[in-house]
Amino acid sequence: MRFPNAAKGVKNIFTAQILQLIGSICEIIGLVIVISGGATAILSKGSDAGIVAALSQMAGASIFLVAYSILALIAFIMQIVGIVNAKKDEESFKSALICLIIGIIAPIVGALFARVSPVIMSLCATVGNLMGLFVTIFIITGIIKLADQLNNGEVSTKGSNILKIIIVIAGLSLILSIVSSFMLTNPAILVIAMILLAISLVLSLIQYIMFLTLLSQAKKMLNEG
Repeated sequence: MRFPNAAKGVKNIFTAQILQLIGSICEIIGLVIVISGGATAILSKGSDAGIVAALSQMAGASIFLVAYSILALIAFIMQIVGIVNAKKDEESFKSALICLIIGIIAPIVGALFARVSPVIMSLCATVGNLMGLFVTIFIITGIIKLADQLNNGEVSTKGSNILKIIIVIAGLSLILSIVSSFMLTNPAILVIAMILLAISLVLSLIQYIMFLTLLSQAKKMLNEG
């Protein structure tokens, strides 16, 4: 095995992505229930029965959203461990780690400016989302470079193709997410905003699945290499 640290790191990242995928499914289900609850409240025109039904749906959604939060936290920790291990064998993972750290700091800075400047808070949130994309890009770049060193043209080509597709999907998902976040301030179009957010989450789900297929092949390649 030429790259034992990368093999261990990619395995951790692969597991993290599976947890993140399951968490994202929970988030989508929770969000669909929230949208349904909101629609119920609107259609019932504020009746007691409608409000009770909507609150019941919201309670059900909270279970899925809490599950998402827990899985996302575990996945995040595993991803950090995986990147730290993999960077010992490939420099691209070091860039992924830097982006990951910036992605942690940006939302915290944004939260500090929440009351002072919503614009700064929004910008910091956007930076955090972009860093998440860059982390994925650098991980894929690292896998491509490792595949090239191991003369594995199949993984290298697949990595290059998936990288292009993921950038497009992530870009669309990010745009939809940003648009929906601005729309959330207007109660009249809250349902539309939630639908846009749901679409962005579905696109993210597709991104996770594609990323997982590459990680699976890379894990096998590094264990055999």
